[in-house]
Amino acid sequence: PVPIPWQRRESKALFIGRLYTAKGIHILIDSWKKWGKNAAPLEIIGDGPMRNELMSAAGKSEAASSISFLGNLSHAEAMRRLSSAKLLILPSLCFEGFPMVVQEAYAYGVPIAGSNIGSLPHLIAEGRTGALFAPGNAESLLASVQLLLADDAQLGLLGAQAKQEFDSKYTAGKNYDILMSIYALAAAHRGSKLN
Repeated sequence: PVPIPWQRRESKALFIGRLYTAKGIHILIDSWKKWGKNAAPLEIIGDGPMRNELMSAAGKSEAASSISFLGNLSHAEAMRRLSSAKLLILPSLCFEGFPMVVQEAYAYGVPIAGSNIGSLPHLIAEGRTGALFAPGNAESLLASVQLLLADDAQLGLLGAQAKQEFDSKYTAGKNYDILMSIYALAAAHRGSKLN
């Protein structure tokens, strides 16, 4: 996809995922509650067993008007909203493999703030494509997000670098080249074992 120019994007953060404990969504809501009435807009896309609890907690806070629960959306609508955002937040508490939303965010030039756990520190380059925060720590998440959103020019640079990361690693052509090199190495290794 062609990313929306940075100046035309909304100054909002986004979460896309299932609303349950392992995804750390309650930590994200806690951080927005701590931020209070001046919190940046946050859109939450997804559904799950914690939805009512999260909506209740958010609704009782000063940040209530900043948090939008959008539920399950079509993939096209979720990507439309992602493409117009300035930040994706992944507050996972579990050891993620390779969340598809990372590749999707990078494809649209959206930087990511994510938990420093599992594969996320290998997918999110601190200071290049986003930032990392302590998993399960609402204060660390909040400090990280506030720092990112406070400097729009720097955040825009992270977005441009996220798009470069996608182009250099995650396109169909790049993945084909990587797969073929793996096959070539495997064939060479097997050939050396047969001799």
